[in-house]
Amino acid sequence: MSFCLKLREPLPQGLKRVFREQIDAALHCCQHPAKQRGVTVHEVRKHLKKLRAAMRLAVCAVGKTCHANEDRCVRKIGRLISDLRDAQVRLQTFHRLHDRAAKNSEQESLPRTEELLVLERESFSAAFAGWQKEAIPQLEKVKTRLLAWPLDTLNWKQICKAVCKIYRRGQRALTKVIDDPEPENFHAWRKRVKDVWYQLRILQPLDRTVFEEMAQDADVLSELLGTEHDLNFLRLRLEKESGDEALAHELAELQKSIRKQCKRLRRDALELGRRFYAEPSKAFAKRISIFADKRT
Repeated sequence: MSFCLKLREPLPQGLKRVFREQIDAALHCCQHPAKQRGVTVHEVRKHLKKLRAAMRLAVCAVGKTCHANEDRCVRKIGRLISDLRDAQVRLQTFHRLHDRAAKNSEQESLPRTEELLVLERESFSAAFAGWQKEAIPQLEKVKTRLLAWPLDTLNWKQICKAVCKIYRRGQRALTKVIDDPEPENFHAWRKRVKDVWYQLRILQPLDRTVFEEMAQDADVLSELLGTEHDLNFLRLRLEKESGDEALAHELAELQKSIRKQCKRLRRDALELGRRFYAEPSKAFAKRISIFADKRT
């Protein structure tokens, strides 16, 4: 399964194929859960995000209202597992953070914090044990409706227009981060970066060399922002335990390490982000349209 359009297939059918592949992959994950803990939830969320990015490419053809309604339905499915995924991410982030510090002999064992996060993950796992049964029929209904979308008039110019809109939103999000470098602004920026990454991957057949290079930069930027977000996400959760004297020493060690890593990640993300979003949105749109014109 390749997450991209194909030049030899009609554009409407190609985009619907992308929809179908992502929904079928999410359904397969639900129907055949992975043995490794956390994998199924992660994979389902990933396919839903890719689906939503692909759906945005069809806004010009189906209209904002139709798109918004279906996007809301896909988000609703994602929320079935959001708390479980959050707990899993916090524990994984803790393990990566602790393992890295241990290699550098910077940190001692942190058993109380690990126990807290493990118990929290187990609690959410028990509470949302039946989420697949609820997600499967919702995914099937979304699939039926998306494959019925009237995309016959969709063309490459409309697709590129949608990508350029996401690029502009990323520029605005970057400006907001520079003006107000708060964690929530970095997280909002990351969402726009991830959107454009997915969409550039879908458009790769227009010019594989150019679009792969742009997609790679967006991927690296998304990874930097994602790691920074996960660390801050863990920090905010642990701050709620600040009154627990038994955890005080461990939390102080973790927060020191998190602050240090987040500072580096933000610096690197801003450096790459300024380069990636340096091109004026109109120039970006014109450049993308040149490749689209060759296919119309």
